[in-house]
Amino acid sequence: MSYNKIFVSYRRQDASGEAGRLVDNLEEVFGSEAVFLDVETLEAGLDFVQAIDQALNNCKVLIAIIGPHWANIKDADGNLRLFNEGDFIRIEISAALERDIRVIPVLVNGARMPSDSELPEELKALNRRHAHELSSSRWKYDTDQLIAVLSKIIEPQKKPVNPEPIRPRPIPQPKQKGWFAKNYLWVLGIFVVLIVLFALGSEDFQEGYEDGLAASSTEYAVIPPPVSNDQESRESATMTGNWSVYLNGEKVSTFVMTTLEDGVEFTEYDLINNNVGNGMGYREGNQLFLDYYNTTEDVVGEFYLTTGNQGVTWEGLASFPSIQVETNITLRKD
Repeated sequence: MSYNKIFVSYRRQDASGEAGRLVDNLEEVFGSEAVFLDVETLEAGLDFVQAIDQALNNCKVLIAIIGPHWANIKDADGNLRLFNEGDFIRIEISAALERDIRVIPVLVNGARMPSDSELPEELKALNRRHAHELSSSRWKYDTDQLIAVLSKIIEPQKKPVNPEPIRPRPIPQPKQKGWFAKNYLWVLGIFVVLIVLFALGSEDFQEGYEDGLAASSTEYAVIPPPVSNDQESRESATMTGNWSVYLNGEKVSTFVMTTLEDGVEFTEYDLINNNVGNGMGYREGNQLFLDYYNTTEDVVGEFYLTTGNQGVTWEGLASFPSIQVETNITLRKD
């Protein structure tokens, strides 16, 4: 067994949910074989004191998860469990401190570090270890900071790099050619012939040329087309700017959009301004189609939206096929 493990110590009555959540995050980075979750990892019938001792022999780090009741939980007789010599939390942490294993106190649910008077003698060195706080409101940021510290001690497992899926961009429709663009060779040929005949100096031709030129100018004059409704809609279809994103009525992020010649592209930022996604798409009248990729969760989505107020607000459906989720989405111009 390799000397490359993380031992996670916790009390079930105090922080079992947070311990399980943290272990999931650690296993994603370091692998399931590199994380030992207290007595949960032990097989039935084993002596837990011996098993803990063996697990610590293969660990570089012990994470002591401390909730608000960690030091105050009592046994059936009303005595503080932390002062019971057989308490497994006391056994785990004191053994790690004695062996000079890196011990990191992790505070959850607003807990504070216990005072020296709340600790038995062999655990008082725990108060000299710098604690790390995990808050539910910023769990990802806090766990990323903890993982950064652990990565200096234990090498993360290598994962294959999954390239970002390539999304097809809308193909721009070819522009319709004008009358002159379609017939310019024919017109050019006529003028060449007329110039040659004029060079011959024929007076009859001169009169006929002038009459023909006047008639030709009247019949084939290229008249600039009026500005079409499509052109007006393209001019008003710009979506460049910041758009608030609401899922089921709750704001979750901001899209920073840029209008391109053949569509739009955007970058997504969460509520604390972290870059969490990107995508691109196109608009057809009052319809908007977007392909979306969440870079933090590695989730692909498709958005189908419509507007009824000239593009100030877009509403529709967000579909995430890979996780089989559909939800209502609203984009509102900031």
